[in-house]
Amino acid sequence: MFEVSLLDSLLLVVGLALFAVAIATATLVLRQGRRVDRLARELHAERRAREELARDLGALLACSREIGSHVRAQDRRQKAVMERVEEIADAMEEAPALKHVERLLEDGLGVEQIRRVCELSQGEARLLERWKQQRRVA
Repeated sequence: MFEVSLLDSLLLVVGLALFAVAIATATLVLRQGRRVDRLARELHAERRAREELARDLGALLACSREIGSHVRAQDRRQKAVMERVEEIADAMEEAPALKHVERLLEDGLGVEQIRRVCELSQGEARLLERWKQQRRVA
């Protein structure tokens, strides 16, 4: 019959072992390839998210600069109005109505009470309130 020598058997076992190693290696390479593809997709998604975040941050920075310029402009306008109010107050310090209001403030009347007594408008009462605060600070 068919006689198998020890060398043939050994070659067959080595060949089968090499075949099994080749299949295992190919399987591992395929798995590793899938992992690399998945990581590449995740990296691409992270890159897109980072770029979107950079765009949003740029828009936010531009907006904050614009708001800052509006705040500075408003501050300049407010300062000009306050200077004008101080000029008017300085010009009217000798006026009898102002002396009467000063006396009422010194007597402890609140701005709302003075507004009613002196029949002041809401705007005049607000100016009186600011003037009162300025006098406290000074």
